[in-house]
Amino acid sequence: MSPKRVKTTRKPRGAQKWVLAELRALPAGAQLATAKIASRIAKASGKTFHKNSVYNALRALVNRGEISVVRKGVQKLYQVRTSLRPSARRSAAPSTPSIPAGATESAPQLPAPAPTSSVAALPHKLAVGEALVLDVSDNSVLTATNLHGRIVLERHPIPG
Repeated sequence: MSPKRVKTTRKPRGAQKWVLAELRALPAGAQLATAKIASRIAKASGKTFHKNSVYNALRALVNRGEISVVRKGVQKLYQVRTSLRPSARRSAAPSTPSIPAGATESAPQLPAPAPTSSVAALPHKLAVGEALVLDVSDNSVLTATNLHGRIVLERHPIPG
């Protein structure tokens, strides 16, 4: 392909730069909602960004793959993608946390959601907005939900 056709990536500017700075300042695995991001970048930059500027910056960063988004109900939560960084991939080693013999955990650990390959094993195609219970165990329920055309697998704890 000729060099004229190659689209060069631009460094993030404006709201994108502030969004990335705020998300990178979070601890690993932490997520921020859209409204929290908007208030934090306004406070950090000393400027007031229009609401649409923040939304467009988030959308552009997600499309570029620099951040990832998870929808929880109506709210979207954003975090920096660590899986794309080569240094994070090399240093990621499986480790098991050590818990002293007398200590107990405050919250039960839920297993990770089922891999996306099980989406093909669904009994029928889910309509938009439809939810399907896939598995019920003694402490959680695995559901598949069609949110805006994307199948989302979630594990919900059973209250009580």
